[in-house]
Amino acid sequence: MKTNKVKSVLVLAGHADDPVIAVGGIIRRFVKMGVKVHVFCFGNNDEAYTKMSARASAVDRGMAEAVAAHKSVGVHSFECHGLPDFGVQRNRDTYHACIRAIRKYKPDIILGHYWREYFQHRDMARLTCDSWWQAGWDCSADLGRPWQARAMYHFEVIHDLPEPTHIVDVTDSFQDKIRALKIFKSAEEHLASMIEQAESRARFHGSKIGVKYAEVLRQSFFVPDKVLKIQEL
Repeated sequence: MKTNKVKSVLVLAGHADDPVIAVGGIIRRFVKMGVKVHVFCFGNNDEAYTKMSARASAVDRGMAEAVAAHKSVGVHSFECHGLPDFGVQRNRDTYHACIRAIRKYKPDIILGHYWREYFQHRDMARLTCDSWWQAGWDCSADLGRPWQARAMYHFEVIHDLPEPTHIVDVTDSFQDKIRALKIFKSAEEHLASMIEQAESRARFHGSKIGVKYAEVLRQSFFVPDKVLKIQEL
């Protein structure tokens, strides 16, 4: 991943806390380099309550936390499609929304889920790959002008990402990620071990490349590389 050529990054995520959990350190590193990072998610936090008394305020509270957490790591824009948390699925509406986001933010690279997770994250993995490809087609003019991001990378949220192609040193930005994760107060009860897991995972990945903390990505080749000169292989 040649970050010196990256000007804009788009994170497509199932839920409002997924980007920080998965790639909060990478996001922060990009931001520190002057890269504009945009986050577009779908789930609105409506299931993030452990007591019935908190149900009515779950969405407003969760969205406020998400906005603050992403502001903390410096994202340029944060946008939520506002679906119920358990309603993040592949369909015409979500496909259009992903294509529209890609054409709106014109990213050089896209970061998205991997399909080795539960059904909403699996659906997001499929949506992200398909919309990356479809957004470059000269069609669906109402969704914006065609745009083809040059690369896409999968990230891990819950399950380990198999055979990562990139292990990114986030030692200098990891504490920024932890501070952002702590903003998600409404998740403390049902995701009590989130911060401990994030640190353990980052230490494990970091040990593979001799640094303290790292996050992993797996490059997607769903859209094949265009090779016009054989020496570019």
